[in-house]
Amino acid sequence: MKLLIDGYNFIPAVPELRRTLRADLEASREALLELLRAYRRSAEEPLAITVVFDGKGRPGGEKAARAGGIEVLFSRNETADDLLLRLLRGGKRGAVLVTSDRALRAAAEALGAAVMRAGEFAGRLLQARGMEETGGTAEEKEAPRRALSTKKKGNPRRLPKKERIRNRRLGKL
Repeated sequence: MKLLIDGYNFIPAVPELRRTLRADLEASREALLELLRAYRRSAEEPLAITVVFDGKGRPGGEKAARAGGIEVLFSRNETADDLLLRLLRGGKRGAVLVTSDRALRAAAEALGAAVMRAGEFAGRLLQARGMEETGGTAEEKEAPRRALSTKKKGNPRRLPKKERIRNRRLGKL
């Protein structure tokens, strides 16, 4: 399973990271990577996690690093959003994108990627960290949303195809 995270968009979704973001940018990035390492350790199937941070306007090319099995990219000559979309078109096709940026979400969905809001993923991250600290196992079953419209034909309890595909991809996290 591939997971792409819009780094600076995701950090404010986690309250403890939001506080450190104002004081020290690098400390908040490192705290995010530590949370992601804990999430990766608690995942039932192997995860390929890539975090993209915006570095536009700084000299040099795209900078990549690996931290505990997590790929960290800093965009250089483009915005982080452009880099994320380029990754979704290329080698990260079929990945789940974590962002709350509406324009990026719409563009990623047009490319066929599953998109998860930053707040929703933050809850999963914090839950994984709590389970790692207590030594429990993750049992994440989300109750499916029911279709509310009665005007459509077919099974009213079945989610639309797009939602089923999204839930299937997210269930692998």
